[in-house]
Amino acid sequence: MTLKAHRKIIVQAVLIVIVISTYDVLLHSLLTFVHVAFEWIELGLEELIEHVFHTTRHQSQIIVFYLLLSVVLFGLYRLWRVLPRFYNYLQATRTHYMTHMSCYWRECSSVQKAKLITTCSAGVAGLCFWMFI
Repeated sequence: MTLKAHRKIIVQAVLIVIVISTYDVLLHSLLTFVHVAFEWIELGLEELIEHVFHTTRHQSQIIVFYLLLSVVLFGLYRLWRVLPRFYNYLQATRTHYMTHMSCYWRECSSVQKAKLITTCSAGVAGLCFWMFI
């Protein structure tokens, strides 16, 4: 009965352990898939330009290069336009969070403060151990 009732939690825990233990393989596979998809789209665009405009391989590669360069530059321009608003949002969030945490810290007893410091230190040590070893 207990196993049947907690099957969803057990499956989720197993999946989380699998993802945590194989994050490097999953990340490498995802980046490889993105790279192959990009190359496939780039090749298809080159072939389309060659067929439609009757260009050589070199000419179509140059056209695709400048198209991709213009897309990247447009993306950087849009990022440059949005960045000040995002920075202001981060500053406001940081101020709100710091105010909230300082109020919480003042309301805590000495035992709660010790527990909080111990828990945060153990969490940081665990993350360092997991990431660097």
